[in-house]
Amino acid sequence: MRRAAGAALAGLAVAGAAAVATAPWSTLGSRTAHGPVDAAQAASHLRVSADRSARPVGADRLTPGGRYSYTFTVTNAGDRPVRGLVARSEPAAGEGAMRLVSVSDPSCHRYERVVCSFPPLDAGERRTVEVVATAAGSGHSGDVLRISTYLASFSTVARGSVSYDVLGRPVSTVTAFG
Repeated sequence: MRRAAGAALAGLAVAGAAAVATAPWSTLGSRTAHGPVDAAQAASHLRVSADRSARPVGADRLTPGGRYSYTFTVTNAGDRPVRGLVARSEPAAGEGAMRLVSVSDPSCHRYERVVCSFPPLDAGERRTVEVVATAAGSGHSGDVLRISTYLASFSTVARGSVSYDVLGRPVSTVTAFG
């Protein structure tokens, strides 16, 4: 009898924890004010900003085949930690692949774009990422390099599927070749 009661109480505790972990942020109130929420639930509190233009590295202007750098910053302006946050920074459609040299944050990976899968971002936390890349060698004076940076989230949905949702609008880093 005691084992059955103990098992029932343990089952209720697990079910209660699962209900709190999956409840929308707005319904939890202050009962769990410190637990993390999914990035999609906290989208209105997340911000991304980026340099308006890229900076040439080792030169006074951006040239085809030359190196450049830019930074972007992700901010959690909410009062809860956020999990499942992704930042992507990539050439705008039709701009060609980025040849990435380095990315400053260990949560970020280099492909033909920068993809950052951040660990939980604390309330009020900011993460700034510096990217160094090489411009395409086929550019000409007056051509424009345009990079889009945006936030997204990964979350588990029904039957173990994973959802990828873009959060907000992208910000642009735009630089003309000199």
